[in-house]
Amino acid sequence: MTMPFFLKLNMVSLLYGLIFFICMALQLHYYRLLRLTGWTADNLDLFLLLVQLVGLSVATIFLYKLAARWLGHRRWIYATMILWLPYTVIFTMAFTYLFPISDRGDMPVPMQGLILLVMLGGYPLYIAIISLGART
Repeated sequence: MTMPFFLKLNMVSLLYGLIFFICMALQLHYYRLLRLTGWTADNLDLFLLLVQLVGLSVATIFLYKLAARWLGHRRWIYATMILWLPYTVIFTMAFTYLFPISDRGDMPVPMQGLILLVMLGGYPLYIAIISLGART
């Protein structure tokens, strides 16, 4: 594996991690967004749904094209199924350090952890489908 390919592999993994972090942060900081925007819960729910659906659709198309162009027909493309996780952890730690929860009312509900576990289990499958399509 050459150094330019290694950098491209990590850049694609970083983008996968960033996408997952954004989806996760929007869900975990629901009450903070509700308090800061002053919107009703229905309006914020609709806004977050639209942002996540449009964002995921655009990101899927963009990452498919990027992975097909940069990573091509190599088997190393499947390494992104694992490499996205450290980048997500780094983004989460940086966000938590820069924007700590100061109001106890902004804490996520306990059920949110189960939703995140399902997302953590399904996201590598999402990456595998994109990688499989980009490799052919």
